[in-house]
Amino acid sequence: MTLDDLRDQLCDLFKNQFPDAEFSISERRSVILEIRIFFAPEVFMESYFNAITGKKSFTLVENGRRIWGYDNYRYWHYHPTEDPESHVPCNEPSLKEIVDEVQTVLTRIKRR
Repeated sequence: MTLDDLRDQLCDLFKNQFPDAEFSISERRSVILEIRIFFAPEVFMESYFNAITGKKSFTLVENGRRIWGYDNYRYWHYHPTEDPESHVPCNEPSLKEIVDEVQTVLTRIKRR
């Protein structure tokens, strides 16, 4: 999958489930893609893709701190909301799974 494909698929999925979200997209040297998706002033998701290294990360941030995420630094792992600093091994999630989990986490934090 190319960076363009990843960008288009991820943005389309988020636009469908979060029509009011705002996007900030940065592409460097046709190798690195960073996307921030803002849900509220203090809540956003940062996605990072590096076509050379294959590194991918998806991090939900609230008030400057990670509250949930997935990445493949060394191996695919998950950062659960209960303990976002932990690394729980997992298989690579689909982009749809990521978007669905973001929706679940955002619903949970709205109830706090």
